[in-house]
Amino acid sequence: MQPWQWVVWVVGVTAFAVVIGLVIAAVLRAARRPPELPSAAQRLQRQSPQPPEVEARLRELAGLQQSGRIGEVEYERRRAEILAQRPEER
Repeated sequence: MQPWQWVVWVVGVTAFAVVIGLVIAAVLRAARRPPELPSAAQRLQRQSPQPPEVEARLRELAGLQQSGRIGEVEYERRRAEILAQRPEER
C-alpha cells in the first residue's frame, strides 16, 4: 500500500470511531434524562401532590380510558376538569 492510502485508511477509521463514540455518548446522556411527560396535566401532577380524593378520581378515569370506554380527547377533557376543581394551595 502507498503511504497516502495508509493516511486515508487511518483518517477513515478515526472518523468512524468518533461517530460511534458520539452516538454512544448521546445514548448515555438520553438515558440519564427523565422521561418527557406527554401532557401538561401530568406535568402539573408531578410538580404538586394530589389530595387522595383527586387521586382516586384520576385512577378511575384512567381505568375508563384503558378499558376503552372513553377516548383520549374525552380523557384529557375530564382530567383537566378534575385538576381544575382542586382547591388551590396558598
